[in-house]
Amino acid sequence: MKIRRLTIPAVLAVIVAMLFGLASPAGADPFNSVVQGLKSQRFYLSQDAGATLSSADRQSVISALKDDDSTIRIAVVKTERVSASGLTQLDRALGRKGTLIMLDGRGSKVIAGSHEGLGSSKVSDLVAQARGQSSSLKDLLLNLNQQFNKAIKDKNSSGAAAAFVLLGVLVLIVLGAVFAIVFVSRRRKRRKEQEMAELKESVYEDVTRLGEDISGLNLNVMDRDLDPAARDDYQKALNSYDQAKSAVDAAKRPEDMRNVTTALEDGRYFMTAVRARLDGRPVPERRAPCFFNPQHGPSVQDVSWAPPGGAPRSVPACAADAQRVLSGQTPDARMVTVGGYQRPYWDAGPMYAPYAGGYYSGFGGGDMLSGLLIGTALGSIFSGGLGGGWGGGWGGGGFDGGFDSGDVGGGDSGFDIGGGDFGGFDGGDFGGGDFGGGDW
Repeated sequence: MKIRRLTIPAVLAVIVAMLFGLASPAGADPFNSVVQGLKSQRFYLSQDAGATLSSADRQSVISALKDDDSTIRIAVVKTERVSASGLTQLDRALGRKGTLIMLDGRGSKVIAGSHEGLGSSKVSDLVAQARGQSSSLKDLLLNLNQQFNKAIKDKNSSGAAAAFVLLGVLVLIVLGAVFAIVFVSRRRKRRKEQEMAELKESVYEDVTRLGEDISGLNLNVMDRDLDPAARDDYQKALNSYDQAKSAVDAAKRPEDMRNVTTALEDGRYFMTAVRARLDGRPVPERRAPCFFNPQHGPSVQDVSWAPPGGAPRSVPACAADAQRVLSGQTPDARMVTVGGYQRPYWDAGPMYAPYAGGYYSGFGGGDMLSGLLIGTALGSIFSGGLGGGWGGGWGGGGFDGGFDSGDVGGGDSGFDIGGGDFGGFDGGDFGGGDFGGGDW
């Protein structure tokens, strides 16, 4: 029994060995030899391929393959080996790169696969063209190399051209974006300069008007009979005028105008106090400037007024404007230049926010103006819509800076640039299965 158990495995081993011996044809080249030959010379002619090449023809083929920049390899093997599974196994052993071509010794069966960007239909066309132009095995090998080499170079050239075109497009887009940014920036700068020039011109008018009104008092400060309090108020009015004039000369931004109009409001009040003292009247309480035109000086009462298309609200007014409003007439509005056109200062846009804020900084600043200017161009600014820091209350707060009118309003707009992918043909697997044997 023991002898029988040992005999059966031995018999099976002999049978398997006989089967594999029959599966490998006599004179077949080992698989590794084919792989190494293709790696070293890019060409291999198997012993069982059914064809021979002279040494000169073999060297011509090898030289042609090695002279190419592309990695084309050609294996001439037995007809049975020229299959999709054989191509796949050999392709994997070679590292799945370049172009692998397999054919039999008669050239009647040719298959190829490429990892160099050639599609399967293109590969089939190249094989057909090479076969149609060949009369011998050597011609077929050289034509296959020539056809595939040219197709790969053309593919790479078109890819490089496409890359250059894409690069050119991207460069143009970047240059266009830079040009647009520079253009918009310069346009915005010119717009700001124009707005600042118009604002400064309007403020100069206020300063000049105050200086003319002070001069119109014809006050002789050397008069010994002059009330000292009147002389003191007169000097304060002059000082305020000088402060306003210096501030407007030094102004570089809209925010700087707040200091100018604050000084103008002081000067207007002290000038009103001087007139009252000279006329023997009581000095009036210090009220907010006339809303309709701060050049009119301190207001004397509040009146109900509605801007065009807006709701009524209570606004401080001088005696003349109060009478106009109460009698249904149009008040004498302070007109300023915006974009070459005249419009009321409260509807002149964000550039005039600091201008208005300076006049009313001592009377609640934005808290007061936010109610007066609802529905006007400045209304949202004083109510905090632009993040400005207007503080204070009726008791005498103040305009709390932080408003930046540089990029508010105006007609400028910015614009802020896609890409693509390139795909390729993957000729990885040209069929399933492996050869399974160690020899070819």
